[in-house]
Amino acid sequence: MNILAIETTGAFASVAAAYADVSEGRLAEFEIRAHVQGHDEFSHLQNLTPQIDEALSDAGLKIGDVDAIAVSCGPGSFTGIRIGVSTARALAQVLDLPCIPVLSLKALSMRIDGEGALVCPILDARRSQVYGAGYAPEEIIPPGPYTLEEFLDKVEESGRERVIFMGDGVDKYAKAIEDRASAGGVRVDFAPEDVRYQDAETVALQGARLAAEGRSCSYGELEPEYMRMAEAERRLREKKAEEADG
Repeated sequence: MNILAIETTGAFASVAAAYADVSEGRLAEFEIRAHVQGHDEFSHLQNLTPQIDEALSDAGLKIGDVDAIAVSCGPGSFTGIRIGVSTARALAQVLDLPCIPVLSLKALSMRIDGEGALVCPILDARRSQVYGAGYAPEEIIPPGPYTLEEFLDKVEESGRERVIFMGDGVDKYAKAIEDRASAGGVRVDFAPEDVRYQDAETVALQGARLAAEGRSCSYGELEPEYMRMAEAERRLREKKAEEADG
């Protein structure tokens, strides 16, 4: 099957076209046929469609050759998530294709070989929070929104001696992570910048694995995974609560 993979949850959008041999409930073969990486920060709305066209062209495919659309559904940038999910929905509806929702944290963790370490993707969720998870490669820390301290508590509770952090949360919280780790005797590494951030190649790979497990959905069932309400919605609810209180 030919998979079109879309990643828009980070600062730079990317698209991949991949071939996957999915049979008897397993992924027998997987190959990235083309990959297009965006270089304009948060320009998903303008650049995503041209990136899709370029990836398909580079792979020698037409849009009608696509068998499924894998999309990073979150968490991450709320606007980016909406653009990616909306694009996947529209294409799937027009082409009558299944969608494969991929958690951005899981796909991000697959960009590096942890070699026995606990791999922790963390994304800056603002307001002193991160979206985080821990994999080795099985799930050790459940994906979710955490304060940094809550997440580092989870890391310590895992009992792992070596932890690799990745994602844009590293850019903001590296010093705090190092200070906490040194106090707890945990060896901490940060993923190199060339594999630190979200990318469509591992969205395609995780999408293929999920497809092999039969975990696809219709365009109408594809939903974003924000993990918390948007800031505007939060403020609106707070305002309504204040007005209700009088």
